[in-house]
Amino acid sequence: MNTNPEKNSDLTRTEVGGQLSDVQTKAADAVAAAKDEIAEKARDVAAEGKEALMDQAQGAQNNLTNAIAAFGGAIRAAGEYLANSDQRAASKFAMDAAGGLERMSASLKDKPFEDVLTEVRTFGSRNPGVLIGGAVVAGLALGRFLKSTAPRAADRTAVDTDAPRTQS
Repeated sequence: MNTNPEKNSDLTRTEVGGQLSDVQTKAADAVAAAKDEIAEKARDVAAEGKEALMDQAQGAQNNLTNAIAAFGGAIRAAGEYLANSDQRAASKFAMDAAGGLERMSASLKDKPFEDVLTEVRTFGSRNPGVLIGGAVVAGLALGRFLKSTAPRAADRTAVDTDAPRTQS
């Protein structure tokens, strides 16, 4: 039996040091595994978010495509009306504009949103002034459209006050 206390103390220190080293290694491995798992979950959440945004963008693109096609149809009808009213120059301009809108609508309808976004970015980098001007014009047109289609409280009040009143 070993009765030397210093030797026992050294042996205990070595064992404790070895165990401490093992615990540190296991802790480091656990932290690294947790970090990898968190990174993987973050990538999954980001991918799901991107997919959801792309789905919403595709829906917005479809709505825009339908609106452009409807607007093109309205301009075509106006062009036909102008042609029947002996306004040939205005009719030709309206029909050309309608054709361009209908081609753009068909082109947008057949493309994935990412391709459209890439084309807009490429066009914008080559023609920044045109892109900004087009965005301003589109914003103004959208604002006018929304303003004209929104029900007005003043109009509803005027209709209500114009109605004949009955005595109860």
